[in-house]
Amino acid sequence: MPENAPLAAPATVIRGVTILDPEAAGQPFQADLSIAGKHIARIVPHGTMPLPAAARVVDGSRWLAVPGLVNAHYHSHDVLLKGCFDVMSLERWTFRALPRYFPPRSDDELRLRTLVGAAECLLGGITTVQDMLSLWPLDRRQIEVVRRAYEDAGLRVVLGMQVADVGALDTMPFLRDVLPAEAAALAAGPPPPAGMRDAVAEMADILAAHPARGDDRVSWAVCPSSPERCGPALLTALRDLAREHGRRMFSHVAISRMEAVAARELFKADGGSPIRYLARLNLLGPRLTLAHGVWLDRRDMAMLAKSGTRMVLNPMSNLKTKNGIAPLRRYLDHGVGVALGCDNCSCSDAQNMFQAMKLAVLQAAVTDHDEGPPQAADALRAATLGGAQVLGLERDIGRLAEGRKADITFLDLRDPVYLPLNDAARQVVFGESGRGVAAVMVDGRMLVENGRLASIDLEAVRRELAGRLPALERDARDAAARAARLDPYLRLAHERALGVKLGMRRFAELASRG
Repeated sequence: MPENAPLAAPATVIRGVTILDPEAAGQPFQADLSIAGKHIARIVPHGTMPLPAAARVVDGSRWLAVPGLVNAHYHSHDVLLKGCFDVMSLERWTFRALPRYFPPRSDDELRLRTLVGAAECLLGGITTVQDMLSLWPLDRRQIEVVRRAYEDAGLRVVLGMQVADVGALDTMPFLRDVLPAEAAALAAGPPPPAGMRDAVAEMADILAAHPARGDDRVSWAVCPSSPERCGPALLTALRDLAREHGRRMFSHVAISRMEAVAARELFKADGGSPIRYLARLNLLGPRLTLAHGVWLDRRDMAMLAKSGTRMVLNPMSNLKTKNGIAPLRRYLDHGVGVALGCDNCSCSDAQNMFQAMKLAVLQAAVTDHDEGPPQAADALRAATLGGAQVLGLERDIGRLAEGRKADITFLDLRDPVYLPLNDAARQVVFGESGRGVAAVMVDGRMLVENGRLASIDLEAVRRELAGRLPALERDARDAAARAARLDPYLRLAHERALGVKLGMRRFAELASRG
């Protein structure tokens, strides 16, 4: 909404709320906040707002209001696999968790898992996600099932279908060399079913059916899986599709050390750099957001900053899948726009932005021993305004300001973590666990109040889901058994990859192994 646009009479007034905005982190102030429709109408000093007779008045004196948290990298396809895996490499996890290695899922399972994921996000203070959805087989009808579930849930979503045309055998270095034929077939996964449409055509139909509108709560994006997993023809076709329909692009990049080793060969013409490869294909720019970026060097970061390409860091999943630590401080020093995500439910395993913020800051104790950023204010900004920017929504969300969308997370100041309130930003980042989330508003609608969901009947979802879990559990056991047959060969490939020198370190090196 333009700053000077007229606002309707306020429908809700929240009195005496303590406001913490990321552009003024550490300097909260008490105010009266009015909501008109989907927007924040007024923010004035506490006690100075007239109360219209028709307004709903809420006592906010016990609340700390922060912009709704933005989970800028998320996958809803494995919501029901949380807790299934312990710490393991990304490559071992891939064969156990990705939809390609499971039978097709029912519409009901897709709807229910989407609602479960949305419920976890909302209850944890997350108001917006970028869902990079994987389906196997690709099916536009099933994407509509997911979209409708998000509409019902009330969460703000930038939804995209993750697509690729290069398989694991051609992206994991040395694996093809060590695999016997029967194991290679397991790694490749099932072939596409007869009649499965081309991914670009499927995505083109989706975007044509849902033209961009400025007020969409569920909007669309174009999501190539990664530079390694998409050939140049697919990447350029998706680039052109995104530009034709005015949509943003999201992709993964440089997640694991194995991927960094593979890049040396896959992108040899570009000096082994996936970023230079993307630049050559004219994909870099402010409408591209990349996720992870653990194994990028300073030259790559400089190219990202110069082009305006943004980065989403995922500290929880990168630790659980042994990828290493993304150098947040170096990204900030280079001027790269940074956000935070919680990634897959089966490799983080929580959709909890408080965990993500805390880890993002504390990991710098390993990567950067000298004083300096990142600090609590940097993490809070990355989880709010930074997330809005990487999703292209910075005009609407990410701050608590007049004219912005009313996406707000309210934290309970009565929780012991805020007693006393010495520094709000630090206590949110280092102390909050999600326990203090008291209320959550999206588009001016209270979706969580008194810790309870208003938009999703979680008990009904739980009952409906109970009858469908046995089939998923059986399929997950079968996928794990097949993947276990690949483990010895993955270990061999990993050992060979460790012998390749990369010129950068993303693991903590112990001074002594004794």
